[in-house]
Amino acid sequence: MYLFLQNFRATIIPTIAVPVVILGTFAILSAVGFTINTLTMFGMVLAIGLLVDDAIVVVENVERVIAEDKLPPKEATHKSMGQIQRALVGIAVVLSAVFMPMAFMSGATGEIYRQFSITLISSMLLSVFVAMSLTPALCATILKSRAGRRS
Repeated sequence: MYLFLQNFRATIIPTIAVPVVILGTFAILSAVGFTINTLTMFGMVLAIGLLVDDAIVVVENVERVIAEDKLPPKEATHKSMGQIQRALVGIAVVLSAVFMPMAFMSGATGEIYRQFSITLISSMLLSVFVAMSLTPALCATILKSRAGRRS
């Protein structure tokens, strides 16, 4: 991730956010009565890319606003979230709508798809919640202004 973000401080933020979402998803799965098995792990494997994407989208946009508008991290985070929060919610709603019908299938096939879909839906909703709460808070406190950096 460091190679992609090219900033150690920016790398820390998704590194904190992703495990929080994964642990929250496991808590939801436990509350629903699902165990950690092949189906739930397959759902988590597919969800990991989406989890990382949500965190990176927030961090990259905050860094872009810091660089372009020369704002301090707190103000840049506020402005950035105003720009991308609708997109984050839209992605979560669309992906949840795609996988929601699987949760209501009946029979043996429905039982299989239910675990998979609930894993994906819960991880996506938690990911958006973390991307709109924890990730901006981390950006405002961990990221530094570009003025203090060497070129």
